[in-house]
Amino acid sequence: MNVVPDLHDRNIRAVFDLLDADGDGVITAADVSAMAVRFCDALAITGTEKGTQFAALWASWWEQVAADADADGDGRISREEFAAALLSGRGDPAAYFREQLGRMAAAEAEALDKDGDGYIEQADYAALFAVLGLPAEIGLAGFSRLDADHDGKISTGEFAAGIADLFLSHDPADPGTAMIGQT
Repeated sequence: MNVVPDLHDRNIRAVFDLLDADGDGVITAADVSAMAVRFCDALAITGTEKGTQFAALWASWWEQVAADADADGDGRISREEFAAALLSGRGDPAAYFREQLGRMAAAEAEALDKDGDGYIEQADYAALFAVLGLPAEIGLAGFSRLDADHDGKISTGEFAAGIADLFLSHDPADPGTAMIGQT
């Protein structure tokens, strides 16, 4: 294992930047809600039961991260507050991830699997990451790293594991660590 100590921190901070929808340097409930809407729109699940459930997962995650990170209770989470909460994970980052973000990753994977065959096609993956405002080459590079057998699709399990890498790993060899361009 090739550990890069700041990779985990850079990924968490990059996630913050993606969530800060209005670019004001803090995350609020409105930012998280806007991201949920963008994801639902990109996944073509807006207005469906699945979309409602997905949005509820995002809202639940916001409540948890706000409880853990919003030290002054102003409804605004700074980059430092966000990073501190996610990096510490209440003493067990893996359990913290599974509690909240793991469910969201599984729901995203399920929604990305348009035909229900257990796989996510490259075009669907790229569309989702375009919603984040990431350049296409970053999305495609992330997909390529997750597609271990290079068959042009990734399993929903590989996607969920990649999200876990993104939030938990310090090892640049783990496929998910580069999902949003951090290497």
